[in-house]
Amino acid sequence: MQEPLIFREAVSEKRLLNVVKEVSNFHRIQASPMYREAAEHVMKICEKYGLNAKLLSYEADPDVWYLQSKMFKEWSIKQATLDLVDPEMRLADYSAEAISVIQKSYPIDRRNDPVDLVLLDKGNDPSAYEDLDLTGKFAFFRGSVRASNWIYQKGAIGIVTDFIMETKNRTRAELYDSLTYSSYWPVHTEGEPEGRGFVLSPRMGDKLAKMCREKMGKGGGYLQVKPYIDSKLYNGHIEVVEVTIEGKDDKTVYLSAHLCHPRSSCNDNASGVSATLEAMNVINRLIKEEKIEQPQHTIKLTLIPEFTGTFAYLSDHTDYEKGLGAMNLDMVGGKQTRFYGPITLTKTPFSTPALNNELCMIAMDFAGREAFSLSDDPVALTNHRVEPHSGGSDHTVYCDPTINIPCCMLGQWPDLNYHTATDTLDVIDPAVLKYSCLTAINFAYNLANMKAEEVPYLFAKLEENIITEKNRLYTEYLNGKIDKVMFGSAMYQLKDYFVSCCESAEKLVPGYDVSSEKEHVAAMFDQWIRVYGLKDEYPVDDSLIKVYKRNFIGPIQQLSDYAALGYGRVLEEFMKNIGNNPFAVMRIQDALINAIDGKRTVGEIIRNVSLQKRSDVKDKVLQMLKLLEDIKLISEV
Repeated sequence: MQEPLIFREAVSEKRLLNVVKEVSNFHRIQASPMYREAAEHVMKICEKYGLNAKLLSYEADPDVWYLQSKMFKEWSIKQATLDLVDPEMRLADYSAEAISVIQKSYPIDRRNDPVDLVLLDKGNDPSAYEDLDLTGKFAFFRGSVRASNWIYQKGAIGIVTDFIMETKNRTRAELYDSLTYSSYWPVHTEGEPEGRGFVLSPRMGDKLAKMCREKMGKGGGYLQVKPYIDSKLYNGHIEVVEVTIEGKDDKTVYLSAHLCHPRSSCNDNASGVSATLEAMNVINRLIKEEKIEQPQHTIKLTLIPEFTGTFAYLSDHTDYEKGLGAMNLDMVGGKQTRFYGPITLTKTPFSTPALNNELCMIAMDFAGREAFSLSDDPVALTNHRVEPHSGGSDHTVYCDPTINIPCCMLGQWPDLNYHTATDTLDVIDPAVLKYSCLTAINFAYNLANMKAEEVPYLFAKLEENIITEKNRLYTEYLNGKIDKVMFGSAMYQLKDYFVSCCESAEKLVPGYDVSSEKEHVAAMFDQWIRVYGLKDEYPVDDSLIKVYKRNFIGPIQQLSDYAALGYGRVLEEFMKNIGNNPFAVMRIQDALINAIDGKRTVGEIIRNVSLQKRSDVKDKVLQMLKLLEDIKLISEV
């Protein structure tokens, strides 16, 4: 494989940091003039670097679907303020802090006609406010904007929130002076409320809540505010920046990073934009200087509005069989101090077996040659790790079996300032960003030049990976998380998966003989199966014999989008049936959809997903299958 030293010397930490700084100055909201300005600025960077770049445009129109992603209107904003009447106080100002307005808010001008501000101080459960009339009022809601629809159903014309998403890794107190990135995502269906509102810091929110209580305690009614939002929603466009390094053929390796998110938003994801642009810059420059050869296969970078842009791009570029693999970079440059996690490689799902995971891991090893130890053996200074597949970004679109371009993700979690106003330039570490950039370079260039003599390196890493996954599974059994029946069948599932990974070498190097490696991998598992006394006994419900096929390409973006196709009541009934834990179903959604192949019975699908999730998911699978059939996304074979 390509000697990484030449790449390491060519990558500039200063360029990386400068691009983060430049990109983060733009308020990069999906489908907005501000995002377009950022995309146009990136085009200028590409021109300066001598890169072959195109600015692609797609419709932002609620009547348009790109694969399974329903589009929405473009949004522009000029000004937005929220003023308290008595005492006089400016609570929010878009010109000073772009995140202080809820993104995609509808317009309002009550500067000369103040409205009541009603504090919702009984928690976030709508049942606590059954007798409350919010008609014509603003509500001070302490919860997430995503859970605020009921407030509009009670007549409110807007909300104010100081919500901070708390996790095991961060508390409201730690972000007391920050603001949460909040947005409406309108589906543009009949009866959908016109959402609008403002975001406060927890400190300002607590202060305002105290003032509200004092006002009401004195019998003085409600505080009043003067909301003003000068915005528009209209049919417009989204943009995708496509950068190309031509290969000797048109088979393609992809890099991807989302360009969207509010002003500042440095680690998420100006870091990914910077890392991938520098990767393309370095590869392109070294080719022109004849220090490395032109790649056999083409390398493309797409800078997109997250999810939306990838759905649009892949709806327009449908020669999926030419895609050899991809890497998505999302949050890859945070200083690895308190609550900034390792740079993490998220692997492809079971439904997309490939050796790309192993190449990504080798690329991380190359990037990790950051310093020499006393034994002169290079060591990594950047904390990094490898994890099983999970969703959350554009890699899930590429990995869907109907597209089948194996895509890993390079990311960073936890991130203390994720989706807040304090995701600023000071959280970026150029050395960490360089590590991520080098990983992308080594992955993309080596995949684009994969030769037969290099495949054994992938198999060697595959065998390391097999042992890691076997040990992970065995530990779950030892700790009592799964029983021996689950342990046995999950081991057989791993065997089938890794044998299929071996077969993917034939796509990377046509004609490559994988038979001996397949036999070796199978023998590794057979030995463990004998040692542990395992059997493939996890049951299949033979009464569930229906076979379904998919009627769509790509993953499902948002189930709520299908309300626009007349399935609103069906979706409401589904949400009602799954109760208070909708995420329990959502967590199996991708694995379930990926298992629907027109061959497996429902019983076999349940078994497949249960083994992946290491728990019995029969009820959840049946609920989800019923919904998918009701909204015509699947049909019986």
